[in-house]
Amino acid sequence: MKTKINRITMQGFKSFSKRISVPLEMGFNIFCGPNGVGKSNVVDAICFVLGRTSAKSMRAGRLHELIFHGGAGKSPAKYASVTMYLDNFEDGGKPFNFEDDEISITRKVNRKGVSVYKLNGRTTTRDRILQLLSPARIYPDGHNIILQGDITQIIEMNPVERRGIIDEISGIAEYNNKKAKAERDMAAVDQKLKEAEILISERYERFKKLEVERNAALKYQQLKKELLILRASFAHRKLVEFQEEVKKRNDEIEKKEEQNIALNERIEKVEAEIEEKESSVHDVASKLVNVSKQVKVEKEISDLRSQLLITKDKINANSTEIDRLNALVEKLEAFESRGIEMRGGMPRAVKAVLRLKLRGVYGTVADLIKVPEKYRIAVEIVAGHHLNDIVVDSDETAAYCIKFLKEERIGRATFLPLNKIRPRIFGDKSLLDKHGVVGIASQLVKYETKYMRVVEFVFGSTLIVGDMNAARNIGIGKARMVTMDGDLIERSGVMIGGYYIRNHPKVIETETTKDIESYIEHRTELKKELKVLHERVRDIEGELKKLGEAESSRELFDLQKMRVASEREINELRDKRRRMYENRLSVQSAINRLKVDKARFEAEMDNARIEVEQYGEIEYVKETVHTLERFITKAERELKDIGLVNMKAIEEYDLFRSQFDEYKKRYEKILEEKRSVLAMIEEIEEKRREVFNNTLEKVSIQFSNIFSRMTGGKASLVMENPTDLESGLIIQANPAGKRLLSIDAMSGGEKSITALAFIFSIQKHKPAPFYILDEVDAALDKENSKKVAELIKNLAKDEQFIMITHNEQTIKYGDRVYGVTMERGESKILGLEMPTS
Repeated sequence: MKTKINRITMQGFKSFSKRISVPLEMGFNIFCGPNGVGKSNVVDAICFVLGRTSAKSMRAGRLHELIFHGGAGKSPAKYASVTMYLDNFEDGGKPFNFEDDEISITRKVNRKGVSVYKLNGRTTTRDRILQLLSPARIYPDGHNIILQGDITQIIEMNPVERRGIIDEISGIAEYNNKKAKAERDMAAVDQKLKEAEILISERYERFKKLEVERNAALKYQQLKKELLILRASFAHRKLVEFQEEVKKRNDEIEKKEEQNIALNERIEKVEAEIEEKESSVHDVASKLVNVSKQVKVEKEISDLRSQLLITKDKINANSTEIDRLNALVEKLEAFESRGIEMRGGMPRAVKAVLRLKLRGVYGTVADLIKVPEKYRIAVEIVAGHHLNDIVVDSDETAAYCIKFLKEERIGRATFLPLNKIRPRIFGDKSLLDKHGVVGIASQLVKYETKYMRVVEFVFGSTLIVGDMNAARNIGIGKARMVTMDGDLIERSGVMIGGYYIRNHPKVIETETTKDIESYIEHRTELKKELKVLHERVRDIEGELKKLGEAESSRELFDLQKMRVASEREINELRDKRRRMYENRLSVQSAINRLKVDKARFEAEMDNARIEVEQYGEIEYVKETVHTLERFITKAERELKDIGLVNMKAIEEYDLFRSQFDEYKKRYEKILEEKRSVLAMIEEIEEKRREVFNNTLEKVSIQFSNIFSRMTGGKASLVMENPTDLESGLIIQANPAGKRLLSIDAMSGGEKSITALAFIFSIQKHKPAPFYILDEVDAALDKENSKKVAELIKNLAKDEQFIMITHNEQTIKYGDRVYGVTMERGESKILGLEMPTS
């Protein structure tokens, strides 16, 4: 008899919400079911309780993600717990250091990701669990556990990675220790090296000091040379830029002088036009004096014009005051609107429309419904800002009211026309039977039938429920819901709630409201007066037109018109001349400034030319002035940082180096002794190779036997380079009737069957109490699935195999089959004892 897993208990682990206990027996145990029902979660649970720390290997991002997360009306678990019961009996002995016939190991993780381990119900550590399981050849990451992807991983491994598996199972770590001991022996040789190092340390110190001084001297010479080139390049670049600046100023002066000449010509032309216009005005004025003596209506025309000017001034004053009142009313209305929102009262615009008492205006939504007191809060939350919406008979009435609000600049309001508004009908009637549902909001208010479309628009899409728990049980996002105490849950998932402060139902009149109405009344009076003034202007202009039609007055009007036009033209020409004078003065000032700049740059250019000539012939660095300045500053700083320089160090260094090389030769002789110690290490390495090759040979025999039983073909394991222990491992096989191939050259099914044979050979070399296989036959065809199932069936006569599969061919060979299903996000398991054939 061998030890085995008696049963495994899970609670809150991944898809297993409720506590479930699964008994397991020796032989071939199969867990099957469709994809996604949680079969592999059984394997993850075993890995978890054995102490595996990588959440990723258990198909989770972090440990707390292994906890059942809820869904389909089920609450998330607070923790995940798995308990494994192991049979403490093997060949008449106790594999575990306990007298009990059965031991239990429990691992529990909370939502903070903290794990707790228990052994037989008592809290312990992970290390204690691993120490307990190790003598029984049970490890969290043992080769007896094959997870999803392990087969693919072996297939995709390179040969060196496959050889690492043989390293692991061969137990060559002890030879690594012997190698370490040989390396400690080498420490004695290293001591001799240190004595030699002491002998040359003083020489080396002097050598390094000379090297530093010599390098500093070389760097100093290099920096001095670079600095000379940079300074010459800097002077040359400045000379080029000054030359460019002088040329630029010459070009600008030439353009400005051309502008000055053009302005002088235009000024002369304008002055001639002014002189000509002034002469014309003098002639018209003389004629106007003669004609005005003959016209009797001049005084009447003058009076009418004075009245016209006074009236127009009054119109302008009234228009300005109206604009000021408009701005003031807008500010006060905005202030009042914010106050109304804070007090929950009725907006001014709504009150203004209702005061009109128009036919077809029925009132606000709040006015047209009656609500039982117990539904009052819920209904207010459902309606929200719609409570102050104005219900009208048609879109025509709504348009008229909107026009009124715009013209009077009172504010904005929302209108619900009965002939256009579309009711919102609640969709999913099945929700009405859910526990905690009070009803659809539109069915809980009272109203006249003709307002049904508006009531359905405002309230028809919202469900009133008892409380937040009822809403969550129904399902967030299935409908728009409001609780009796005012919490709102939108279909989008947005949740709004808290303490509800009921708004005051009545609009409060304030001093601001009275001021606005006073300003609006004053504005209306000004508008009426403005209308009268415009009529007065039209009357005066009509009388002036009649007087102007008389022959005697027509000449007077024409002359006055000519004089006014000429005087206006003269004023325009004078303004034009003034602007030209100012422009000419600006151009002349610019010319003077440019000449000053030119002179300054010419002086700088001469200085730069002298400096360039000092450096003689040199290859300049092509960079900007600013870049060269930065380079010069850097070079000067580096020279300063070097400090005092020993220029003789260059010669002294070369002499001392030849002496130092002699001491190095003596040092190398001691190194030869070290090589002999390395030879000893090589001998140990040879023994390490022997152990490795022995293990490889045994595993290869097992691999060949298992592959032959599965396929009828031959297979072997060979090293890429038999003489190199670090070379890769080649898995080669020839399924019956085919030539010998490496696993990398096989088809997909052949790769899978070969990789499985390799894993089974490793397991046979290092047997474990139980074996766990997670969908290892997923990539196999019907024939290969049958071969694998037959092999496992045969091996399971004396072993415990636990396999996850949905392969119908494999399921036929199971001793016990556990069916896994999922109901509302939770996995269920049903066991079935298969009949013996």
